[in-house]
Order: sequence, then C-alpha cells, then structure tokens
Amino acid sequence: MNRQHPSSLWILSLTETWERYGFYAIQSLLALYLSMHLGLKDVDTYLLVGSFTALTYISPIIGGWIADHLLGQKKSVFIGAIVLLASYLGLAFNNSLHGIIYSLANIAVGTGLLKPNISSLLGRQYPVGDPKRNSGFTFFYMGINLGILFGTTLPSQIQFLWGWKVCFVSASLGLVIALLTFVIGTKILNMPDYAVLQNQRRQWLNYLTAFFVLIGFFSVSYLVLSNNTLSLLFFITVVVLAAGYVIWVAANERNVQRNKTIAFLLLCVISTLFWALYFQMFMALTLFIARSVQPTIMGISFPPPYYIAIQSLGILFFGFILQKYWAKRPSKNIAYSVSIKFSIAILLMLIAYGLILIAIGNPNSLQLISPWLVIVAYLFISLAELMLSPIGLAAVTDLIRPQIVSTMMGIFFVSLGLGGYLSGKLADLTAIDKATHNIILIKKSYFTAFSKLTTILAGAFILSILVVFFIKALMFRHQECVDAYKAG
Repeated sequence: MNRQHPSSLWILSLTETWERYGFYAIQSLLALYLSMHLGLKDVDTYLLVGSFTALTYISPIIGGWIADHLLGQKKSVFIGAIVLLASYLGLAFNNSLHGIIYSLANIAVGTGLLKPNISSLLGRQYPVGDPKRNSGFTFFYMGINLGILFGTTLPSQIQFLWGWKVCFVSASLGLVIALLTFVIGTKILNMPDYAVLQNQRRQWLNYLTAFFVLIGFFSVSYLVLSNNTLSLLFFITVVVLAAGYVIWVAANERNVQRNKTIAFLLLCVISTLFWALYFQMFMALTLFIARSVQPTIMGISFPPPYYIAIQSLGILFFGFILQKYWAKRPSKNIAYSVSIKFSIAILLMLIAYGLILIAIGNPNSLQLISPWLVIVAYLFISLAELMLSPIGLAAVTDLIRPQIVSTMMGIFFVSLGLGGYLSGKLADLTAIDKATHNIILIKKSYFTAFSKLTTILAGAFILSILVVFFIKALMFRHQECVDAYKAG
C-alpha cells in the first residue's frame, strides 16, 4: 500500500473484512437454508431473503443519523458489532422460523449501525478532493471482498462437516475478530470521532434516545419480515422519505452544491437498478445453480456459495488492477466520471446475464449445465460491482457536505436496499414448484425467466446512458457556477 495512504485504512479494512465474513456466512447460505433445510417455497424464500437484504441496506439511514447526532461514528460501529455478534449466535441456537426472523431483524439493526459509519470514518481520513480517495476506497473494497471470499467458502465446508449450528457460530467468531481489530486499532491510532453531536453535556440523553430509536427499528424490521403487506408499505415509505430528504437538501443548497446533490440522487436511481439484478446471486442464481448446474468441477465439489467466492476473487484481482489505474488517473469532474462508470457497470451486468443464457443453451437437453460459462458470468459481475460500489462510496464523501455525509451515506445504501427488495420481487419470475424435478422443465423455466431479466437490464442500460448525458449537462452548469463564484 502506498505510504501516502493513512494507517487507519488498514484497521478499517481489516475490521470490515471480518464483519463481511460473518455477514456473508449468513447471506450466501440463507436461501439454501430456508428452501432446502426448512422447506419454504421459492416465493416465500425470495420474499424473506429480499426483504432481509433490503433491511440490511436501508438500516444505514438510521445508523447514519444516530452516528451524526447521538453517538458518533466510533461508538456506532462498536455497538453494531456487538448486536451482530449476538444475532449470529441467535441464528445458531434457534431453528424455528420465528426465531430466525427475530435474529434477521437484529442483523438489520447491527448492520445499520456498522456499515455506513465505518465507510464514513474512512472517507474522513482523506481531504476533500484527494485523488487517492478512489484508490483508498478500492483497497477498502478489496478487504470487504476478502471477507466475502472467506464467508462464501469456509462456512459451506463447516456446514457440510458439522451442520448449520457450527456454521452460524463461525459467523459470530468473525465478529469477535472484527470487534477486537476495531477497538484496539482505533485506540492505538487515537482515531478521532468526526461527528458533531447534540447534547454533548448530557450524553445519557443521547444514549437513551438512540436506544429507543434502535428498539423501534428492530420492531419495524420484525414486522416487515413477518408480513408481506407491511413489507411493501414500509419500502414505499422509505423510498419516498429518502428521495424527499435528498430533494429537500438540494433545494436548500447553493448552486454548486445543489447540482452535486441532484447528481447524487440520479446515481442512486442507477444504483437501485444495478443491485436489483446483482442480488439474484443470493436468490434466483443460487437456487438455479443448485438445481441445474453440474455440482462438481474436475471431480471437486463446487456448491452454489463457491460461485459467490469466485465473484469475490474477481473483485480482489480486478480491484488491485483498477486501484492502480484510478490512482494514476484522478477524475476532475467527479459526478460525470462516476455516472459513466455506473453505466459501464450496468453493461457488464447485462453481458453476465447474456452469458448465463448461453450457458443454459439447449433447454431440451437432459444434461446439467456446465459451470464454466456461469463462472465467467460471475467474473463479469465482479467487474460490474467494481465499477459501481466502491466508486459510489467514494462519490458520496466527495459530493455531499461533511455535516450530513453519514446520513447521505445511509441514503446511498437505501439504493442497495431498494435493489434488494426489488430483487426478491424479480426473483419470483424464476420460482419453480418444489414438485418439479424434470431437468428439461427446470432449464426451460430458468431460460424464460433469465431472458426477462436480461431484457430489464437492457432497459436499465439505456436509462443509465441518458443519466450520463443529463449529469454532463448538470456539471457543465456546475462549472459555470464555480467560475462565476470565483469571478464575483
């Protein structure tokens, strides 16, 4: 790592590596656990996994607000890690659907506290406009995917050898390591907390307020995971409030910052479309691989989570290359540059789904699908993710005022959450009756479903191009505002 990067980059990256190990130990196996262990129907599995995924990315709005106004970023990360540790242990020792939903709701709370604030802490380690920011966030993202790599391979083997309970316990051990890394590392480096808190003389009031807010969010999360109608109403409400907040902020900004905030909102729209297809890796694509793809490669067992591991390896490999590339070519116009990369991400995802259709080939064949083209498709998903997610995280800290960056980071994660919820709805297109075991019928069903998803992606790509042109025009006006400000 370049010596010009802050030492805290290592601490925050290692913390997130182990946090992601724990999370993906759950995420990568959840659909298989619900469908094949508990016997839920595909539609019910997709709804629960989709809603859970959405909550884990929408919850950063709450976590970001709590950090900005009540607890600070460091305390929020610490408490989030404690909640996640307890939640994973809860999954390990409770086999009922009620208990699983209870633990999943708690995971949403813990993720909301930890996820946006560790990213915000990293962003504050770099001066605004620092060209090393993109490469730093890419390195951070490589750390995330190292955790995902471990979290999608080791738990599968642990589950095969010792069962689901030990598998979930291993997730909690990942949180223990993350917690120790963060506490010890931030203390050694004497890392400050950047949030300007309310009622600093009455900290107990901040703690009490945060406690009741978190209890309230847990209760809402539990109801959302338990009731389909409430789930739909909740996500509509969240989207309206999040978009309304961004629009309100933009309306109250000066010209230069206003254009940046509008660009941020448009990038969130493209992000939502991307994640709606990306999260199929944990839903439709997981069950597709389990049912239709050869379970071994060269005689070696290759279960569905291993494909997610391949995708993480792609992140590490391509991320290393792109980090060096972006460090040498800093962007002058952040919003315009990011919009182009988002559009490329959609295109790469479109190619990935096209490869999956080619892999299915002749649906009338009795043979299981070869895994090789599916693996290549997952590598394209790796490139697509690198073009959007780390760049998006860095863009938030560049486009948004420091005073509200944690809240806006939470809103950026709302785009992931909405994508997760829509992903569960789109996955319904691929639902197959559990009584269907004929490989020809299964392959035909998946070919038809993935053709529809590919068509949706093509439409998303066209929309992303339009957004690029709009942001280009918006940023041209932004530059005029800058010139006028300097002249006046």
